[in-house]
Amino acid sequence: MQHTLFLLLAIFIRENVDTGKNNHGKRRWPAWVALVLLVGLAIAWWLRYPAHPVQDNPQSAYQYELTAIEEQNNEVPDSAPAQVPVAEEPAASEALEQFKQRTRYPATTRKIAADSHDLLNPGARYEQRHKLPGDKNNPNLDWEVLFTADRFFVRGKEPLLVSLQLWNEGEQVQPEQVSMLAETVAPKQQAKTVRLVTQVDGNARTAVFTPNDHWPEYVGQVRVTAGFAAEGLEKQQGSLDFFFTAEKRIPAVFTGRVFDRLHDGDLVFDVEVDVKSPGAYRIDGSLFDNSGLPFGWARFEGSLTAGSHLVSLRYYGLLFHDAQATGPYTLTNLHGARLRPGDTPHKEDMPELTDEYMTASTYELNSFRTEVNTSPRRQKMIEMYEDAIRRGVKLTDPAYTDNE
Repeated sequence: MQHTLFLLLAIFIRENVDTGKNNHGKRRWPAWVALVLLVGLAIAWWLRYPAHPVQDNPQSAYQYELTAIEEQNNEVPDSAPAQVPVAEEPAASEALEQFKQRTRYPATTRKIAADSHDLLNPGARYEQRHKLPGDKNNPNLDWEVLFTADRFFVRGKEPLLVSLQLWNEGEQVQPEQVSMLAETVAPKQQAKTVRLVTQVDGNARTAVFTPNDHWPEYVGQVRVTAGFAAEGLEKQQGSLDFFFTAEKRIPAVFTGRVFDRLHDGDLVFDVEVDVKSPGAYRIDGSLFDNSGLPFGWARFEGSLTAGSHLVSLRYYGLLFHDAQATGPYTLTNLHGARLRPGDTPHKEDMPELTDEYMTASTYELNSFRTEVNTSPRRQKMIEMYEDAIRRGVKLTDPAYTDNE
């Protein structure tokens, strides 16, 4: 193509450029016109086809270059040892073993111990003594405060105990100018503020009040705000929340009747409830062995209609072998709620069953099943873990799930 263009240009110059000779009256072009055409053609050619070797197959050339780079980067001396498969494989194997251990039982049974605080003390609070933030009223950070209550969930006519304590340089100090106000926290309800009566209790200031006296039909969050000061400390403020279900909003109650039985190698407790509001319910309970140690937790989840029902808490048999727990067994911490998914608040609480129940039989260990729980989902997850390990995929520790 390049040679053809230059040949046509040469012919044009020979035929049309004025060379100074007699051309018999034919129209001739000055020589500088041909020069301009030649330069323009050269520039156009250079822009269209840069000066590099022409590749008939650009894709193949790119692939060749890429292959060369890969071979260069992967070059290993002949004496180099064989590469180790994947550094993360031991961690992945550990994650798989953790998943297997955490799914030995159905999701409605769990092994617990003395440090399973949330399951053994449902509704307990965990505020801790902490420093007051440094500002113009407290520049030296020598003040500490603990503002807490005796529970997080309040049901029906249960009273709530709120307490406030102060420390200065490690020494407890009596709070002064203390005021406490309680109010409901609901987006669609006008807040009603209640002033609490506080009293001196040793080095603390406390207040006891019954939310149901002020909000007999309320369910949801309640906030207590405290203002306080002390000698050498300007006025401060803090708040804490709790969840309240009023007497008229209690969805169901435990009647106190409980029965135990052995079924398919599992220990089952049938707990009677009187349902006022039909709907989806969740009921939990903890199990202790004959020495008073906690070892098991179980959950019922299902729909209940209005009226009297027996709900079953099933403790998977393998749990008793793993914990080496011997009977008789004690069922305690029975509590539940009617669920309201997608609503605010998301639940209505049942009052706890304060009585403990001890099994009528000791139940020998060999009465309980010993096989690991199996389910299609569990097996599928194990196969996925094993496949990921073979392919060198980095895994993270599995989170416990109750969607078995």
